[in-house]
Amino acid sequence: MILDPTIAAIAGTTIAAIFLGSAVMKLWQPTEFRAAVESYRLVPEAMSAALGWIIPALELAGAIGLAVAATRGAAALVLLCLIVVFTGAIALNLARGRRDLDCGCFGPLLRQPLSGWLIARNGLLALLVLAAFTPVGGRPLASLDYLTIVAAAAALVILYGAANYLLATAPKVATLRMRDA
Repeated sequence: MILDPTIAAIAGTTIAAIFLGSAVMKLWQPTEFRAAVESYRLVPEAMSAALGWIIPALELAGAIGLAVAATRGAAALVLLCLIVVFTGAIALNLARGRRDLDCGCFGPLLRQPLSGWLIARNGLLALLVLAAFTPVGGRPLASLDYLTIVAAAAALVILYGAANYLLATAPKVATLRMRDA
């Protein structure tokens, strides 16, 4: 399948912005992210401190790597692997009945309990990564294409943020509704 270069650039810019934001938020409060890693109970506690730095470093490298044609393939692979690992960790803890954990996706900025919606969201992120790495047609980008890329990526990042905010606040809203009922 060959994509229009504008579509691939929109996907790449969007996924890079999402992972860049995620990495920055985790590096901003490393202790809180380390606690989120520990709460999943998937690795020994001694590894949690290292993973607290390794995960955001890989996110940052992947986000930056998408911007460079020579590293785009490796960056897409890194981000896709991270998404698979994150989704597996969420699914395993959901299977254990541990829905009360903070996903840790955006560090302390946006706490979200685990849910099936996060798995669906990660599936969409994986599709964006794949679209960013899909071969593109040979047409050169025009001036309007660049405006389209920036506007569409900004809109998608805003929608992503809004969806994550809704996922984060849904349990609180449900609690308030039950209290008021």
